[in-house]
Amino acid sequence: MNQTNIHLAQLRDLIARDDLPAALQQLRTLLDNSPKLDEAIHQSGRFQYIRRQIRLGVVSHAEATLTQNQIRFGLLDLLNEIEQDGATPLPIELAQNLVAAQDIQWVLGLRQDLLDQGVSVKNLPTAIMEHYGWLIEAFLQKVMTKQKNGDEHPPLLRLSYMAEAYQSAVRYLSYILLAQILESGQQAENEALNEFVQMSEKDHAEYDFLSLLLVANELLQQKTHFMPEIKEFVAEFSNAKSDLYEATMFLAQMRRRLLTNTLPADTSLSTLLNEYLTALVFLLRRLAFLAKYRLVSIKNISLNYRMGTPKKFLHLYGELHGIYNAADTNAEDYNTKDIEDVFTFNHSVLLFKGSNVDVCLDKITDPATFISLTPLIIDQSVLSDKATQTPEVFYFIGNGGSRQYDFAQFRNERPYGERTQIASNKYLRVKPQNNEQAKLNDLFKQLELVFKPFKTPNK
Repeated sequence: MNQTNIHLAQLRDLIARDDLPAALQQLRTLLDNSPKLDEAIHQSGRFQYIRRQIRLGVVSHAEATLTQNQIRFGLLDLLNEIEQDGATPLPIELAQNLVAAQDIQWVLGLRQDLLDQGVSVKNLPTAIMEHYGWLIEAFLQKVMTKQKNGDEHPPLLRLSYMAEAYQSAVRYLSYILLAQILESGQQAENEALNEFVQMSEKDHAEYDFLSLLLVANELLQQKTHFMPEIKEFVAEFSNAKSDLYEATMFLAQMRRRLLTNTLPADTSLSTLLNEYLTALVFLLRRLAFLAKYRLVSIKNISLNYRMGTPKKFLHLYGELHGIYNAADTNAEDYNTKDIEDVFTFNHSVLLFKGSNVDVCLDKITDPATFISLTPLIIDQSVLSDKATQTPEVFYFIGNGGSRQYDFAQFRNERPYGERTQIASNKYLRVKPQNNEQAKLNDLFKQLELVFKPFKTPNK
């Protein structure tokens, strides 16, 4: 073991014993004259600031603990970056059993994990992927596609598809927890939530959704999680010695290097593709619990009532799982269901407990069976005046300033290196006055109301 590795082992031991002052001091010594010194100084400054806030009594114990946990994970992430130069960052077991990026068997391998969730799963790769929902499956589908001539896509493009599948998964988990926090009307002042709500569109590409996931999970500690499996996932990830932690850190760091064009010059792209897919499959297996939930867009609700009969509310809805047939794009791709006496949230994207949407809608008398992800995730088609339209899902990517909110289509690919312009990418700007889509005016009011507790006065 060389001297650097000895120092890294000592630092991990200090962090494990929660001796952050000693760890920060030793890290600054180790990184003297290194480009990474600024990051160590930043974390040290955050730690000193929160200790001062504690002494002054202006921060709660829970808030202080949350910030210190963020610092701890930031330090572990930094140590991994230092250690990974020239080394295989995957856990040993994964590194010894790489998934071949050219082999579709990795998709079929997910089937058993999905079956273990008690849902029915077909054998087709596309049918397996759809259990993860549009926000994730869109990029899993892209990983499987080939060029028109039948050749594989260029390695970096394939890597970008895998990287966005990872990012989409972590973002989705974060948004589920955030939706519950927003729904509860929690007024907590929180640095991470303020940063998320006020981030710019440019910041979104490299936004650290892992940290946001930790923060949101911590804020819900005293509440019943709508999706309790996320709490279990975070508990496993929080163990810095776990395979899940190491695999997820690898996924995050390689994605960051792809975006910043800092992959080492001697990187073997074929090996990296296999390693990245191996880590991604490991993560997807841990997320198989998503198959027990269904994402649905409620396009419209109308009253179906005749004198002498019970009131029935006709729900027009679209299930956001599986890829719609391109040949049917001019058709109305929403289902209808009559529900007696009760109705859900109109023009909302809802997440239901259960794998059968028809059965889920029958249970809407129990508010614990579903949660609204709007306005973090929206269906643009329900805000459109087109008579026929398939669901068109967008997710929140930031506050554009000047009272504007930005959304990105769930299929949007990520620019990297020289691939700076992607013609197929679509964005949605929501302003106080939206002349071309008047229904967006109401969405803007909803965004202002929901995000107000987490915005500083200048925003």
